[in-house]
Amino acid sequence: MSDILREATEADVEAVTRLVHAAYAEHSDVGLNFTATDQSEAVTRYRLFAGQSWVIDRGGEVVATATVSLPPGEHIQRLSAVARTPKTAWLNQLAVHPTHRGAGLARRLLETAIGFAHDRDARALGLDTAAPALGIRALYAHWGFVERETVQWQGKTYDSVVMSRTVVDDR
Repeated sequence: MSDILREATEADVEAVTRLVHAAYAEHSDVGLNFTATDQSEAVTRYRLFAGQSWVIDRGGEVVATATVSLPPGEHIQRLSAVARTPKTAWLNQLAVHPTHRGAGLARRLLETAIGFAHDRDARALGLDTAAPALGIRALYAHWGFVERETVQWQGKTYDSVVMSRTVVDDR
């Protein structure tokens, strides 16, 4: 079965909502209230179209997604000096369905995000994730992201670590 990487469309909102609920459920189970654990379709729509979004479609099922905002959204810019740095893009809501992990889908989306940012003259790609999510932080570090600062999102039960990496044409 082949995977199709494509831009997200309005028709994907329901499937992406189900996907992010499944992908982030393990974090909810340990008390981390990521927005994605229970976001509505309206929030999914907002998040998908606040930047450039992609999905990976496997046999008609959306199994992975990511969004890049350039510039980063105003909410993260209020919290993060990294996000306010000129020519910085922001990686949002990278998610792979738990039953499809380990197949390189997240890496493929990351490479797409880096290419998108590079093609628009961004110099850095930033992101934020829950400080207690050590596995996620280790994966991003493996991909070249460096921890830069800590921020606190209103209503979250955890601090978030802001990470960034340079954008180079290593596709």
